[in-house]
Amino acid sequence: MNVDALMAYITSTPLTWIIITMSAYKAGILIYEKTGKHALLQPIVIAYVIMLPILIIAHIPYKQYFESVSILHFFLGPATVALALPLYKNLKLIRAYLLPIFITLFAGGIFTILSAVGILWLLGASKITMLSMTTKSVTAPITLITAQDIGANASLAIGFVVITGLLGALFGTFVFKLLKIKHDAAKGFALGLISHAVGTARAFEISENAAAFSALAMGLIGVLIAVFLPIVTQFL
Repeated sequence: MNVDALMAYITSTPLTWIIITMSAYKAGILIYEKTGKHALLQPIVIAYVIMLPILIIAHIPYKQYFESVSILHFFLGPATVALALPLYKNLKLIRAYLLPIFITLFAGGIFTILSAVGILWLLGASKITMLSMTTKSVTAPITLITAQDIGANASLAIGFVVITGLLGALFGTFVFKLLKIKHDAAKGFALGLISHAVGTARAFEISENAAAFSALAMGLIGVLIAVFLPIVTQFL
């Protein structure tokens, strides 16, 4: 077997990309911890910085890579379900804030979509680009299904999801300090509402209360968008 054939075999084997992806994320965790958990050095950010050049150099299309690591995508489901634990532990606190939760959910959910789509519209973006932006604040599994239902570009929608999650994790803490937000429940709910799973991972570092409210927001906004967005887009 020559070198070219060997490299072609290695790059086409799903196990290769699973190992590289997990190694990149592990490297991100190590760097994040060694730098005192600096907000700009989130593990997922480091993982992307490592993975993107590798995929470009290896000439691996996103679709091929995504199919290769589909087992990791599958485990996002059980990982999301596991977020019910902090929710259960903080059930009394959640009940106490039930009305503010739903007001924030609808107001924040609608604003985050309209503001992003409005900016794209002002910049002259195409309809499919704007549709792909509407699912930016929900988790990847919900985004893939919803994007197909509304006629958006699934790959572009996932890209917006990734960017939104990274921005929320990177600048969320700065915004909280700027606006003098000190309540952990408010911080967590904002992170989960805007930046889904990545924001929830960041909320876990704040406190258990923040994690619970972030998980709640991530689940509620996912349901809200998955149910109502396909209905609304039919009239556009």
